[in-house]
Amino acid sequence: MRNFKTKKQVIVACLAILLLADASLIYFSVKLSSPANDRQQILLAQTRQLALVKADVERASKIRETIPEILKKFDQFESTLLPASQGYSVILQEMDQYAHDTHLIVEGVKYNHKDVTGRNLTELSLDASVSGDYDGIVSFLNHLQRSKNVYIVDSLAVDTLASEHGPAGALRVSLHLRTYFRNV
Repeated sequence: MRNFKTKKQVIVACLAILLLADASLIYFSVKLSSPANDRQQILLAQTRQLALVKADVERASKIRETIPEILKKFDQFESTLLPASQGYSVILQEMDQYAHDTHLIVEGVKYNHKDVTGRNLTELSLDASVSGDYDGIVSFLNHLQRSKNVYIVDSLAVDTLASEHGPAGALRVSLHLRTYFRNV
């Protein structure tokens, strides 16, 4: 009987040691396979991050290399703009000529100018109403678009005119546009 008790205790002790060893192996297996400690995954993530940073640095270097060329093109563009001393009269004359060519009436012209910071330019905002038929308004806008001067049309608002103020089917278009002049 005694022999049986001893065998039983030895077997229980061996099972306890095996269970403790299994628990230890499970713990280390879980710890080593976790993403925070997976060295291969960490290395892969860092390699990807390094590649992204290198690509950003390369793009920034290319941009830096092209900046002088872009600035040169800005200067070339600015040299094509009218000087501020004669720009207002040229713009008025041009708009009056386009209106005459397209049989339109230009009314309520308002100007607002401001200097462009960092550049030797003046921005001229122009608000006006153009009245006439649809074809004339489209032609007028086409003239503005094809002009050698720069016009940026910011907004258009179309209204039909009452028959007492003009011919039937006539339209009034409120324009808000901008142009630029060189400060000499």
